Amino acid sequence: MDFTNYGKEVQELAEEMHRLRLRKDGSYMESCRKLAERGKEADDPRLLGFAYYYLAESYLCLNDHHNLVLSLAESIVNQQKASQWDLLIRSHNVMGVDAYNRGNTTVALDQYITALSYGEKYNFPYETALVNCNIGRLYMGFGEYSSAIRYLEKARDSFYDYREDFFGRGNLANAYASLGRCSLFQNKLEEAVEYEEKIRGLGKEEEDGIDFFISQGLFARIRHQQGKGQERDRYIEDMIQKLDEIKSFTGSHEELFDFLDFLLEIGKYQELHQVFPKLEIMAEDSGITHLKMELMRRQAEYYRAVQDRENYLEVCARLYEEGQVLREENVGVLHWSTELRLNLEKARKKERKLLKETRILKERSEKDALTGLANRYKLNDYAEKVFEKAKENREMLSIEIFDVDYFKQFNDTYGHQAGDRCLEQIGRILDGFMQQDEDVFCARYGGDEFIIICYGKSDEEVLALAQKLRQGILDLKLENQGSQVSEYVTVSQGIRNSVPAYQSRMWDFLYGADGALYNVKKKKKNGICLINRNEDNAESVIV
Repeated sequence: MDFTNYGKEVQELAEEMHRLRLRKDGSYMESCRKLAERGKEADDPRLLGFAYYYLAESYLCLNDHHNLVLSLAESIVNQQKASQWDLLIRSHNVMGVDAYNRGNTTVALDQYITALSYGEKYNFPYETALVNCNIGRLYMGFGEYSSAIRYLEKARDSFYDYREDFFGRGNLANAYASLGRCSLFQNKLEEAVEYEEKIRGLGKEEEDGIDFFISQGLFARIRHQQGKGQERDRYIEDMIQKLDEIKSFTGSHEELFDFLDFLLEIGKYQELHQVFPKLEIMAEDSGITHLKMELMRRQAEYYRAVQDRENYLEVCARLYEEGQVLREENVGVLHWSTELRLNLEKARKKERKLLKETRILKERSEKDALTGLANRYKLNDYAEKVFEKAKENREMLSIEIFDVDYFKQFNDTYGHQAGDRCLEQIGRILDGFMQQDEDVFCARYGGDEFIIICYGKSDEEVLALAQKLRQGILDLKLENQGSQVSEYVTVSQGIRNSVPAYQSRMWDFLYGADGALYNVKKKKKNGICLINRNEDNAESVIV
């Protein structure tokens, strides 16, 4: 988020948040709260959407589900108001991560898919890659490796474009590691080795914390498949030593459980006995029933493997009890997710209503109430832009001004309501021209005068359109007893068509078209006069 236009205090808070983000300690969260307070004082949805998102991210790391939900609710509403689509994607992603941590994969997948829909609609590749990576890891947990690879490869391709960034490089390495694990589970050792080489090429194999477990876990599995037991055991020893650096299960449980699964597969029971006490403390501190149960399942397998029946039965009993708790928690998660969705839908309905009202007001300010065509205000805006475009691209630009012949006599004879209906029908013809060709723009100039602007068309094309208009109005067969040129309503048309010179202005074209219209009305109403001015030589064509 760009804080350039904010005051010094907000800029300093934002800088402090950026500096402390990796720590996510009390100082960092206090900066987030202060920024949220400034947002409330200024009623600024951009500040609120930003501050509450990063508060929510911190609460996720602290396993504070209650405050996480409150922060996400605040962040999402404000992100929608401020069109902060990148943060909105991240918010739904965090909701998915929290639901997955709690064992509710249905809610998690729903939130991930919502995040993807925003990512694809508003084109935020990095945030979309974060979501794709999480969906891929979710499928890995199901053993659906083909589906996992599909999402992980999308994430990999996007993260590759951000490999020069610290976080982007880390996420790319993690995507490689997850793909390497999928390769191993599909018995594709050579592919897994290639991913190991890619990770080492990024220089991410010696990271601390959970990133270390992601890469080293892959390397240990590869060495086992290669029959290199001593190297495998060195990786395992390093991972056990690094376990003290992991402070929380949140965001890391998949890698830790995969490590336990690997130790169980290869019969490293002494090492399991060594790491279980530390993991039990982490699981208990998380307060997340699902994570405690996942650890208990590994413990049950361990006790069964070492034939410790007493502890095996005790763990199974605890698993049953925690299963009852988990069912109640999942009901709560579903309730929270449903409530949040309902509140978001209310906010979206309100937003859609406001957008509709804004659109109507804008249309009223830019459209002629009688014909539905653009009015003078919209005309001026469009004319200046298309004039500069034609000048820059050295393209032809035509301006046609036409009005209804003997319109005063028509109104005097048939009444002003009939006059309005006549103008409405002409407006429909002009609207049809615009529907058929995006390079044609029509507007009501005032009274019975209209303007047609054509971009990039030759004299022949412009004259053909003018003749089509003239014939279309004649085909309406609107009687006009006051006309001296026809029994029906007719129009006189003046056109200026040429490539704008560098020193010319839009006014020059309007003046030229008005002069052409004057020539028609002076010589022969119900006619067309086109002026093509090139290097100060004027040629008039009367049709």
